Amino acid sequence: MPQVEIPPTPTVVVAPTALRSERAPRRRLLDPLPPGTGRLVPRVTMDIVLNYLDRRLQVTQDMLFANDTAMIWDEVVLSVLPAHQTGVFVLDQVEVTTVWRREVVAYTIDGIMLHIPLPEQVRPGEPVAISLIYAMKIPQVDPAGWLPEGNLGAGEWVIQVGDWHPTLVPYLADEAWQTWTYHPVGDPVVYPIADYDVQIFGDPDVIIAAPGLVSEEGHVRRYRITNARGFAFLASPDYLVTESSVHGITLRTYYLPGCARAAQATLDTAAQAITLYDDLYGSYPTPGLVIAQNAYVGSMEYSGLISLSDRAYERYVDNPGTLLVSLTAHEVAHQWWYGAVGSDQVHEPWLDEAFAKYSEQLFYERYVPELVDWWWETHVYRYDPEGPVDRTIYDFGSTPEYFNQLYGQAARFLGDLRGQMGDEAFFRFVRAYRGQGEGKLMTGEDFFDLLFVSTDEDLQPLIDRYFEAVPRK
Repeated sequence: MPQVEIPPTPTVVVAPTALRSERAPRRRLLDPLPPGTGRLVPRVTMDIVLNYLDRRLQVTQDMLFANDTAMIWDEVVLSVLPAHQTGVFVLDQVEVTTVWRREVVAYTIDGIMLHIPLPEQVRPGEPVAISLIYAMKIPQVDPAGWLPEGNLGAGEWVIQVGDWHPTLVPYLADEAWQTWTYHPVGDPVVYPIADYDVQIFGDPDVIIAAPGLVSEEGHVRRYRITNARGFAFLASPDYLVTESSVHGITLRTYYLPGCARAAQATLDTAAQAITLYDDLYGSYPTPGLVIAQNAYVGSMEYSGLISLSDRAYERYVDNPGTLLVSLTAHEVAHQWWYGAVGSDQVHEPWLDEAFAKYSEQLFYERYVPELVDWWWETHVYRYDPEGPVDRTIYDFGSTPEYFNQLYGQAARFLGDLRGQMGDEAFFRFVRAYRGQGEGKLMTGEDFFDLLFVSTDEDLQPLIDRYFEAVPRK
């Protein structure tokens, strides 16, 4: 057999660029938004393990949102209201997914601001996903305490879980994330909208009051709510539940034994208020409304849910002038002014509270007109409200002072504004403001820009009387 000489294999030198081209392409983890898609409403998914007896939560929270600014992001900032209390919020892990990378990252918490560095820059139009694993120890609530301290708290019969989970802060004028310092007055929060899909795992004997109920099977309850400012709930093994509806909107009230008459009053008042505000402000913004008796003196609005003062239930009397009626009318109004139309509740709290407080007066004007003068006297004038309406929460030393001064002045401003403009022009402006602000965070500048084109009246003397940083037409 003849011998065949095999030539030596030539040595091939591969340039670095060639080496890179031979590697498998990186796997895309998130798809950028197609051109023209517009803003992606953030999506938040939460799995919550509720240990009612130990007053603890264990939470996995996933957030998906897009960079809808013109700037490149190096970090994302979330607000975490409970972080101001030692030992209440314990963050175990933060994982970030960008278009090409997924990493567990080292975060920092500055006050109530959670700063999350991104493993690579996120450019305009690109998505980012954040996964948080954390625990929450629900503190004991003072039954005589005020918000915001009592919004997350455990009472003898009820736990209330409000203003509790990390939320994305607004990005300001394509420049920076908005941050602020915690102050225990009013609502020290600013909430852009998001869509929530939530599962709560817990003892089936514990009744949960939460918006957007989808299903309830044994230990697992599921909730979905869109265009919401957050997800809140209350829970108690002692809750009783009554349900009704108005204009196709399901109303559900959760209350403690002995408070059935008060609970029925909240349903009746909420039905009247929704009917009135639908007429004045436009259609009710969520599919249903949950009303829950809480464990402290304060009341609080959330998307699709209102938490009402335990003290108001206990002191309820069958009279339209009772505190529970005015509180319900006020908190239902927040479904429009806070829920549908958002604002910076830290620096411009008057924008939602003016409408909510004045809505109480409108409620009595429609349904119990003989009590209108009484309402002004007992809810506003008795506190001698004074000072400019355009104050921040930092201008007040306590929540009661904030309520009595800012709410009263803000309601007086809207009452005087209506008186000068006339009903037709005033309510046309209000409906236009609601339409313009739907799903957004409105500012005082937005308010006055629209106001000045809504009437030919000279409003400057009125505005000068109520505002310090005087807007000019």
